[in-house]
Amino acid sequence: MLRVTTNSTLYTYQKNLLKSSNQLYQAMNAMTTGRKFDSYSADPAAATRAFQIHSSLNATNTQAANNKTVYNKFSTAWDMADDMINELTSDLAKTPLLEGLNQPNWSTLNTQGDVILSGAEAMVQNLNAKYDGNYIFNGADTKNPPFAIETVGDKHYLTYRNVRVDDDPNSDYYTKEIYHDANGNTIKNADGSDMTNGQALALFSSGSEHQYVDIGIGFEVKDGNVISSTAFDAAISGLEFIGGAGLDKDGDPKNIISIMLRAAEVFKGYDQEGSGNGSWGSAGDLEDAKRLVDKFTTAQDALSNQHVQLETDAKYLQTNQSQLESTFYSLNTELNSIEKIDQVEAILNLVSMQTSYNAAIQVGANIVPQSLMDYLK
Repeated sequence: MLRVTTNSTLYTYQKNLLKSSNQLYQAMNAMTTGRKFDSYSADPAAATRAFQIHSSLNATNTQAANNKTVYNKFSTAWDMADDMINELTSDLAKTPLLEGLNQPNWSTLNTQGDVILSGAEAMVQNLNAKYDGNYIFNGADTKNPPFAIETVGDKHYLTYRNVRVDDDPNSDYYTKEIYHDANGNTIKNADGSDMTNGQALALFSSGSEHQYVDIGIGFEVKDGNVISSTAFDAAISGLEFIGGAGLDKDGDPKNIISIMLRAAEVFKGYDQEGSGNGSWGSAGDLEDAKRLVDKFTTAQDALSNQHVQLETDAKYLQTNQSQLESTFYSLNTELNSIEKIDQVEAILNLVSMQTSYNAAIQVGANIVPQSLMDYLK
């Protein structure tokens, strides 16, 4: 015959009571924290996956922030370009240029030249715009203004990073003078020598400057260099934007602002009283003016193409932002399914554990031996 001792009964009861109490605590803790587990050992597989998702969420969040910053930069650049195309180049350049070609308007050529010059200055101000404290159109250098107009006598030179973009390519200015930026610093060649103005301009015009940003398209680095297809290049070269540096085969500037400066010099050089009926100055004559107007029209079309490219980049960034937000939402949903409890299920489980615990307490009241004092009562 099996004999159940008092000690055995108490041991079994205490064991079951402790188990019931622990289950009730876990149910209450789940309701309080809203989590399925609060330590790695509680569910190693789920905890490992949750750690991976947290890492992905942090990366996605950073990429989305980068993408938003770059999008705002390109959107601002697009607005600047829109102003230049629709207002500045039309009202302060194209209109006075075309009017200046008509002989009846030659009496106001000097004034038209002043208007064109002011248009060039206004475009420089636009190209020196900032976003979030950084210059937009200065390539990888976002801390210094990219453009300025240098005046030497009656000549005006557009400068990019403190170097003229369209002087005589064979002059000492390019071949011998050492380049210094706005802070007085030089740029070193591979052999350690200081770059000349010409070498610096060639560097700025080479398209070799980049500002790669991780926007969630795979960002990879190989041999210390970012793989361009895995990142977005946020650098905007103002020099490339306006048409580039140097002179064409006719000796005229390639970029739209310098063309405006040359045309302004031709118009301002006209002497209304010279030779009786007026005369053109050393800056150029009517044929030069006509040629510059034709090249201005071509440069204006090229600027419009750059404007379209900015819009294309901005739309790409906008689409990528939506994709990143969708990815973040999906990851967050999966993380919640792993870590977060189902409220209804948790409440039912808590009620069940509370009932079990109460039942265990009630059983204990019936099976635990009474003391002498209980009998005396």
